[in-house]
Amino acid sequence: MSADGLSVELRDGIRILTLANPPLNDLTPGLRAALLEALTAPGDACRGIVLAAEGPNFSGNLPISPDADEPKPGELCRAIAESAVPVVAVLQGLATGLGAELALAARARLASPAMRISFAEITLGLCPSGGTTQRLPRLIGAKAALRLLLSGRLVPASEALALGLVDGITETAPIASAVRLAAALSVGDLLRRAEPDPVAWTQAVTEARAAPGQRMPAARRIVDCVEAALVLPPENALAFETVARADLQETPEAIGLAAAARAERRALALPPVLARLQPLSVDRIGLAGAAPDLARVAVAALSRGLPVTWAFPDAAARQAGLAALALGMEEGLRTGHLSAERAKAMEERVAAVEGPLPVPLPFVICDSSPGARAGWTGLPGAARLVLGGQDGETGLALAPAGRVCEVTLPPDALPLARATALAGLRRMGLAPVLVDERPVIGARMADAGRTALAWMVARGVPRRVIAQALDEFGVRPPDPVSIEAPTILRAMSTTEVLNRWLSALANEGARLVDEGIARRPSDIDYLMVAGYQFPRARGGPMHQAAQRGLMVLRHDLRAWGVEAALWSPAALIDRLIRDGESLAALDT
Repeated sequence: MSADGLSVELRDGIRILTLANPPLNDLTPGLRAALLEALTAPGDACRGIVLAAEGPNFSGNLPISPDADEPKPGELCRAIAESAVPVVAVLQGLATGLGAELALAARARLASPAMRISFAEITLGLCPSGGTTQRLPRLIGAKAALRLLLSGRLVPASEALALGLVDGITETAPIASAVRLAAALSVGDLLRRAEPDPVAWTQAVTEARAAPGQRMPAARRIVDCVEAALVLPPENALAFETVARADLQETPEAIGLAAAARAERRALALPPVLARLQPLSVDRIGLAGAAPDLARVAVAALSRGLPVTWAFPDAAARQAGLAALALGMEEGLRTGHLSAERAKAMEERVAAVEGPLPVPLPFVICDSSPGARAGWTGLPGAARLVLGGQDGETGLALAPAGRVCEVTLPPDALPLARATALAGLRRMGLAPVLVDERPVIGARMADAGRTALAWMVARGVPRRVIAQALDEFGVRPPDPVSIEAPTILRAMSTTEVLNRWLSALANEGARLVDEGIARRPSDIDYLMVAGYQFPRARGGPMHQAAQRGLMVLRHDLRAWGVEAALWSPAALIDRLIRDGESLAALDT
């Protein structure tokens, strides 16, 4: 293996290039340079090239940070597509982002049964690069290509084979199979592709352009690029795609989506001390108490195949808790997330008891009642999470939407118990965000937003103006703006409405960071996006504040702070401005 993460081997006249930067085989600038050199290296003995990867994934990283380093992705794709010898890509695990683009540029692709491939750049407000919008419609047809490009969804190996996206699925000896295929392709074209149908291509473009919900600039530009691949010469179509990608990188949507993706990665990263530990195995969830949120926890656990033992304080609480559980599963049936068979299986995995939990369990979630706290016997290294929690407790708060939660792990708790707590939540499909002291970030942020809107309504700002401002931003107006408005209306632009609301959120976020509750501003952004329906393309309230600039934010807060303490500038904002720092400097 080279220092840049590329292994090179010659076998039977076939050059095997192996990405060796697991687990995701991130295509760093150094690895890209080494790969380009290996792809273009002269060698009369080489009859073909196999592109493979170490570890569980082919390459699974999306471009969430600007990358100005050489070589550019397009240069790599071109080197593969224009190679003098056939290139065969061997795909396993995830193949996304540049990894998927490289695979598409190869002459052929072999996949493992567990492979999943996606062209997910649209999820970052971008279009693919390197000629993907040209190659994919020629390979699988324009209609299928647009479906994948506009959704960004993961395509399993079986579907990829049916579409013609991969040329075969191999369960054993994939490298050997790829070597044989590359050798065969070197002496004859065994994989002749059908010529595209211009009429069907044009129709697919027309239908995609007319489809509802294509509000994002990236969706429109992807359709344009696929059309350009049909009507322009290849070099011009490639240049069109390159310009589209560069233009999209500067849009607020792309900047916001990249910020949201970076915030998610930071928020969900395990602390190093816990990442090294092997937590207790969580194969059953214990619940104790009667809080309504416990029903949500039960649904999350049961939907992931985990049995649940739920201890209630009395018969009435047992009846109410099981009724809430039934309502949660009915909602899953109504929305199509659950089938009748799966719901029945979930019901059968619930053991409801009265009194304390009957056996020690490695992972328990209880409400804050004294009885629930006391009725628990833990194993060594077991974790108990208390809904809400007090100072010094392992506390838990569920966000109202999505599967994200806040978790407080006291520093004096056993490291194994802390690791088990996080492992148990992940086992249930919940995304835990670590917070300090108590899990109150989401509640305080939501309250700040509601208070700002309620203040505007009470001062006579028309509800329709507030609704319009939030709708244009991508937010549904929260409920508690139902207070009685005065008869005299106050003129306020939608811009000021939105800025007042966003400023109230950013100001409260700054207070949470300053108080040591939120570890970093981007954690707040992730929670608001993942759990409180803040538009992902907007990045989050702290990202919005950074985009406006702290000086502008403070100016507005000072002006509005005269009217309500809600907008009195947080001390952190003053300190950052004084020290010449930014909110991004706190995202470590």
